Amino acid sequence: MPTFTTRRSLIKSACASGGLPLVAWADRALAQYAGPRTFGIDVSKWAGEIDWYAVAAKLNPRFVLVQAYHAGKSEASSYANPRFGNYRQALLRAGLLNGAYLRCHPNAHPEILLNKFWSVYAPQSGDILPSFDIEEDYDDRCAIPVQKRIRQIEKLIGLATSRLGGRKPMIYTKARVWNALGNPAQFADCPLWVVDYHSTGAPILPPTWSKFSFWQFAQNLHGAGVQGTYDNDYFNGSEQDLRSYLL
Repeated sequence: MPTFTTRRSLIKSACASGGLPLVAWADRALAQYAGPRTFGIDVSKWAGEIDWYAVAAKLNPRFVLVQAYHAGKSEASSYANPRFGNYRQALLRAGLLNGAYLRCHPNAHPEILLNKFWSVYAPQSGDILPSFDIEEDYDDRCAIPVQKRIRQIEKLIGLATSRLGGRKPMIYTKARVWNALGNPAQFADCPLWVVDYHSTGAPILPPTWSKFSFWQFAQNLHGAGVQGTYDNDYFNGSEQDLRSYLL
């Protein structure tokens, strides 16, 4: 397993799919922005087999966020990431900062959903704060009333905060989805992992937050040692700043 060396400059590799080179993605995300940002990636089961030597050499991520559990509309469409344990062990051996995320669904009972998440991922000291993925399932196409969706998120946050010794988990979402929920302000003390693939310089934020902590700025990338797909992210600060987000 490689040793990941510190580097704050842009990465000089290209995506094997023939799309925009990674450096072009990075240039676009950093345009007109002077503050420090730290590059990382996130992966789900769709990443497939990962050659972490190649990832280190070609991408040099300073953190990796990994899907642990996916809640679908029904039990049949829900699953634990079968690769989570292997990814986690490799990242810990490499000494690379990492964290877990839970793909949520408004149909899920909060306690049951969190028990499934914790059965896959056990929070440890040194982990990046876990994240709750609030995506399209929560938008206006959802048949569940908005207030019921919000109460489910409140319950998830409350239960997780207790498990994390008072630390708030992160929320992964985008402005459009959060707007469909009415931009609830009571989650402003949860760090934001924002999704925006179109902005340059800075992402569009849901009005609940005045700043982002992480930004997923490119998705479904190929190559660089990843058999399937991965996403590109920035932490909004230096590597030293990132340590304040560790358990």
